[in-house]
Amino acid sequence: MSVFKNMITEKLELIITVLSILLIMAFREYGEILSITIVILYLRVSKNRKELLKSIGVKRPKNLFTLVTLCLFLGVLIELTTEIFFNPIIEKLTGSKIDLSAVDLSSIEKYLTWMVAGFVLGGLMEEVLFRGFLITRISKFLKGNKTSDLFALIATSILFGLCHLYQGWSGVISTGLVGLMFGIIFLAFNKNLWYSILAHGFVNMTALTILYFGYYDKLKSLIF
Repeated sequence: MSVFKNMITEKLELIITVLSILLIMAFREYGEILSITIVILYLRVSKNRKELLKSIGVKRPKNLFTLVTLCLFLGVLIELTTEIFFNPIIEKLTGSKIDLSAVDLSSIEKYLTWMVAGFVLGGLMEEVLFRGFLITRISKFLKGNKTSDLFALIATSILFGLCHLYQGWSGVISTGLVGLMFGIIFLAFNKNLWYSILAHGFVNMTALTILYFGYYDKLKSLIF
């Protein structure tokens, strides 16, 4: 009976994985929202919820202070490195600037609203989908080894970048690269999702703060 249930679960997860990939490729950010909704619903209604959460990396951290401090450092480091070094190179290669016109930070209220969204939708929801669910499932449906992890890492980073096509192709490349870093963090810390969730949240926090205080263009011109 348990073998039958496992077969059903694997087939269902394969369907969700393929569907999520197709939705993201077809509808990008809207497909991402639909995929997140499907995955969250699956996690909520499953009778093996505890096991599923553990399988996507929702594990109790050994030391909360170390987790938060390390992820804060990684988040700030990733964002500053991206803004100062990678984004200027990407924009020069593509001949187009990253379009951040959708981000309205004209008031402190909007800044704080974006900050919450950056941690909840970006940090939590996107990490559950891309790193927690898709990396682990894509890898499992292949051979479940390090080569499979690498393939899943690259594939999910590309999908993550495509979800940001509203920022232009420069934005796709930039966010794809940042997504790659989140995936590396996820894999490096034994597939513990809290590391990539918090690192993602702190990246968003740093980026929004840079934009709000008007340092975006200044940082991009520090080297190039």
